[in-house]
Amino acid sequence: MRLPFTVVHADSEARDSPASNLHNPTVHSPGWASAPFPLYPQEITLAFTGAVSMQTLRILSHELFVSSKVHISIGRVKKYSVPHPKSAKFKYLGFVRFANNGEWRMREQQTIPLNGVSGSFLRLTIEKPHSHAKNLCGQVGLVDIVVEGDVDLDESTKLLKVGREGLDFQMLTHGIDLEEDFVHAHAQVEGMGVDAVRMVRRVAMLKQDAQGAEDYDEAERLSGIEMEMARAGRRLEDTEAQKQDAVAHEDYARAKALKITTDELKGRLKELMESVPLRHRVDHHRVR
Repeated sequence: MRLPFTVVHADSEARDSPASNLHNPTVHSPGWASAPFPLYPQEITLAFTGAVSMQTLRILSHELFVSSKVHISIGRVKKYSVPHPKSAKFKYLGFVRFANNGEWRMREQQTIPLNGVSGSFLRLTIEKPHSHAKNLCGQVGLVDIVVEGDVDLDESTKLLKVGREGLDFQMLTHGIDLEEDFVHAHAQVEGMGVDAVRMVRRVAMLKQDAQGAEDYDEAERLSGIEMEMARAGRRLEDTEAQKQDAVAHEDYARAKALKITTDELKGRLKELMESVPLRHRVDHHRVR
C-alpha cells in the first residue's frame, strides 16, 4: 500500500511550490521546489503515521529543476523516546542519480527497493541541480514521492504508549490530520478525488450504522449508493485527467466534451448525497 506521510521539515520552498504539495499529488501537481538560489544540499524530512516497513521508494524529479543526486536516510525512534525527527536516529541507505535532460522538459522517476526497512521518518538530502537554460535560479524540485509498504502495528502501538508525547500527538502539533492522510491514501489506491472518497467513506459508515441497528433495507440502499458513488468518483477522476490532457494538446473540442461529462458526474455525486439522511450528510460543495 502507498504509505501516507507529511513533510515535517524542508530547508526551503518556492512560494508556488510548497512541500505540502507532496502530501496529495495529482497528475497536474507542480510538486515541491526549493526557494531560488538555495544553499546546498537541501533536506526534506517525511513523517509517517507510525512505525512503518518500507518496501519501495519512488522519486519523480521536476522536469526543469533536476537534482544531480539524492541521498536517502531512514529515521528510527529509540524505545520510550519521543517520536520526533530531532530525536530520531537516521541511518544512511545510499543515493540515486538523476540524468541531465539537457534542454528537454522530461520528468525522470527513480525506483529504489528498500526491502522492508523499518522506521518512522524518511530524509532526502538533495544535491545541486544539473544546469538548464530555464533553471535561472539554481533550484531543485521533486514532483512526487511514493513510499510503498505496511504499517507496523505493534511498533506503532509502542510509540503511542509513550504518552501525550507519542507520535500521534507530535504529528497533530504539526497540524497533521491522520484521517485526512488515510483519505488521501484511499484516493490514490482507488483512483478517485479526495472529495468523492470522503463521500464514499461517509456512506460506508452510515451503512455500518444501519447494519448495527438491523435496518437491512437501509443498509442495502446505502450499499447501492456507495457502489455507484465509487464508480462515478473513479470515472470523474479519469475524465478530469483526460480533459487536462486535451487542454495540454490544445484539443479544445475534446476538452469541451469532457467538461460536459465531468459536470454530469459531479451533479450525479451531489444527487446521491441528497439521498443520504440530512443529519449524516457531508459537505459536498466542492467536488474535484
